[in-house]
Amino acid sequence: MKAVLVLSFIFVGVSIFAQQATLDTLKVNNLDQVTIVGDRAKSIPGSGQYISIRKLEKLNQPNVNNILRVIPGVNIRDEEGFGLRPNIGLRGTPVNRSAKITLMEDGILIAPAPYADPSAYYFPTFARMQGVEVLKGSSQIKYGPYTIGGAVNLLSTAIPSVFKGFAQLSYGSFGTNQERIWIGDGRKNFDYVFEVNRIASNGFKVLDNGGNTGFDRRDVMGKLRWHTDENARISQSVTLKLLNTTEAGNETYLGLTYDDFKANPLRRYSGTQNDFLDLKHNHISLNHTIIPTKNVTINTTAYYSYTFRDWDRASTFGGKSINNILADPIANLDGYEIMTGKKNGDVESQASNRTYFSKGVQTNAQYLFSTNKINHRIQLGLRYHLDQADRYATSSSSFMIDGILVQTGISFKGNKENQIRNAKSFATYLSYDLSYKGLKLSPGVRYEKINFDFQNYGNADNARIGTALKSAKNDIAILLPGLGFNYEFNPNMSTFGGVHKGFSPPGMPSVASTTGQAKAETSINYEVGYRYHSSGFNAQLVGFINNYGNILGSDNVSGGGAGTGDMFNAGHAKIQGLEIGLEYDLLHKKTIATGLKLPISIAYTYTDATFQETFVNGGGDWGSGTIYKQDVIPFITPHLLTTSIGIENKRFNATIIGRYTGQTRTKPGQGAIIVPTENVKYNDVNDIAGFLIIDVSANYKFTKNFSLFSTIINVTDSKSIVANLPQGYRPNMPLSLNFGLKVDF
Repeated sequence: MKAVLVLSFIFVGVSIFAQQATLDTLKVNNLDQVTIVGDRAKSIPGSGQYISIRKLEKLNQPNVNNILRVIPGVNIRDEEGFGLRPNIGLRGTPVNRSAKITLMEDGILIAPAPYADPSAYYFPTFARMQGVEVLKGSSQIKYGPYTIGGAVNLLSTAIPSVFKGFAQLSYGSFGTNQERIWIGDGRKNFDYVFEVNRIASNGFKVLDNGGNTGFDRRDVMGKLRWHTDENARISQSVTLKLLNTTEAGNETYLGLTYDDFKANPLRRYSGTQNDFLDLKHNHISLNHTIIPTKNVTINTTAYYSYTFRDWDRASTFGGKSINNILADPIANLDGYEIMTGKKNGDVESQASNRTYFSKGVQTNAQYLFSTNKINHRIQLGLRYHLDQADRYATSSSSFMIDGILVQTGISFKGNKENQIRNAKSFATYLSYDLSYKGLKLSPGVRYEKINFDFQNYGNADNARIGTALKSAKNDIAILLPGLGFNYEFNPNMSTFGGVHKGFSPPGMPSVASTTGQAKAETSINYEVGYRYHSSGFNAQLVGFINNYGNILGSDNVSGGGAGTGDMFNAGHAKIQGLEIGLEYDLLHKKTIATGLKLPISIAYTYTDATFQETFVNGGGDWGSGTIYKQDVIPFITPHLLTTSIGIENKRFNATIIGRYTGQTRTKPGQGAIIVPTENVKYNDVNDIAGFLIIDVSANYKFTKNFSLFSTIINVTDSKSIVANLPQGYRPNMPLSLNFGLKVDF
């Protein structure tokens, strides 16, 4: 362990200040409506980090997983290697489909149905983002509904204040390519930006019988803004945002057995050749901002999103389920050989057709005033939100013949799943910031009222007449107080901390539970931290404790369960840890004379997560049976370390970044560690070994408007197992090279 940590410190790299003109150097009107941290990261009474476009431009990473790892407290499980459907947790929240954190784009909830069905099967294309904000701690109560771990806000391309355009073209290993162009302008009363982005790949996995294992994702976005004259007595603006995203993905849930992984970690079984994801997403929002007086600002946004996802995946081979085959390929040899195309036989697939709607209106009012030497800021927020998940799952039959899958029939629609999930919520918060000299106190309270409505029509009523309808409702109302503080000893040094009540909704009520209905997930969260900022050196250290009154387990195929979507009460739990973030320019005293910078950075997270009572688990991602007090909560990595080193001058910058993920429990327990090896059955494994991935990025500016860039992913061509979910062992992206051109105009 120590040797690996030392190595990861050696293979480091930092985000180097980009040389080309960037979006965040432009004036952006109305930024407060979309940012949750921004430039306030150094003074908020809580842990907040902001990754600017300058850092993103240096790293040239279209994979959000690789970017978020530079922030302490972020836990990620890799899946398909490109970061299209990331699994993100904050401060020990479950990572599966990022379902337990508040996900936003430009300040608006972005999960397809954040209350009714929060699993983020749609995630915005990260390649078109200009910034990322992560908020943890007591300040996050403004950004629910998931307030235990924190919030992630992605910032899309902003409207520039003057005419500007940008184009990017890249190509690399596995046919991975990106084409992006945007153009925008700011006029006297009318501003705009239009963007087109495409990112695609042939995929790095190799099908037994050949074929594409990649994807093709396309985005079209537009923003139009009208605003009053600069000298208007009352300043106002109205911004319309439109977004369309499509994805065609040759993606599967199925990984590999251990023996097959060791032989070729990039292999993909012949039985998955027809697995396919069809994704469509549309979003529209209308924002109105008004400043009726110099001390009052009101932002109001109405939004609507539609997401369609149909993921067709193989589910059984020769009548044997994938989980049974993985558990014992020898005992289920016929199924294994059909899955690998070595034997002819029947294959059953399931198409999970889901349509999501999400709509609402939210408003935030801010009032600033001063009394003597005390500054005050009062914020009031309201949001009324509706969302729905319409779920059909339909089976189809195929026949494997000489390694080729031939479809032989399709069942009637909804014969595997046929249900509608509805949620309605009203949320409001009130926060108050009091600043006196170096002290800022920030008490606040959040209120959530949620109505859940679950309708299960059964697998035989595809017309939804209601002959076998089972329905259930659940209403929740909860008050969530919090208090944070920040004290500046001097302009370079401060301490902060807070306590708040955290909350996650319990999901849909069950119509078939044998262990009782899931309750809301609640916790009392504490944090205390220290910040230091000076020329060439930045540091932040934070300790946190999340005491759960009730933690919830879940049952999802993507998390290793059966896929019912049910939630399970697990009672008391404690998650505690330490976050350390350091940045230092080794040449900061010589930069003026030499024009050279040599920055380094360290982001380290330690997390200890244990159940605090004994209970019988209802199934799902944590398995069945008794879970004991002090058992480790699975899928939460205790040690995470990202370190980096870079070099930069006026024309050139290069970054080496090392990401170490420590060993991770995959089952609850506190006994001996069992990692994947020969002669160890899949279901007996309870831990994934740690691994280190090293990337390199470089940029060269050869004219004012033209820049060349290159990235090398996984320099050492690590072949470690990065996950054993959803079904089987999965690899990281292998060694790959990418070249590109950026143009500003």
